[in-house]
Amino acid sequence: MMTPIWLGTSWKMNKPLSQAMAWCETLAARMPEGCHPAIQPFVIPPSPRSNPSAIFCKRISLPLLTGAQNMHEADQGAWTGEISAAMLAETGATLVELGHSERRAAFNESDAAINRKVHSALGHGLRPLICIGDSAEEKRWQVSRESVVRQMKIALYGLSHQQALRTLIGV
Repeated sequence: MMTPIWLGTSWKMNKPLSQAMAWCETLAARMPEGCHPAIQPFVIPPSPRSNPSAIFCKRISLPLLTGAQNMHEADQGAWTGEISAAMLAETGATLVELGHSERRAAFNESDAAINRKVHSALGHGLRPLICIGDSAEEKRWQVSRESVVRQMKIALYGLSHQQALRTLIGV
């Protein structure tokens, strides 16, 4: 069996619901026969768009997986404004983007926090898409390789072989 190429996009904090649905319709029209079996398309809309997008894609038979842009590591609790892996799984999301450079910088997300989120996502049947990369400062000091290797090692720490196979790495 061929390993699929995952091809997708994160909408960040863009696309009102009407534009999200129009985007899905346009994609469906351009893929009348579906997708090449070696390609797994996905989209990661803003959280309020995740469930409607998943439902809409199923309704129009678009073979597009939907995901979330982040999640909290805890299953529940007093975390105002956060969403858990269990809640995401209930929305129809199949993957979750973790460790994006914007979140690492703006919210001080550590590599260890990303690791805890990865474990939580896998525990609830979600496929983690771990974002790794280097900063301008790391490039300047020529430590990009070390930074990326560190991020991957910590994010994947403690995973079984099967769990690691379910994990995607985005650069």
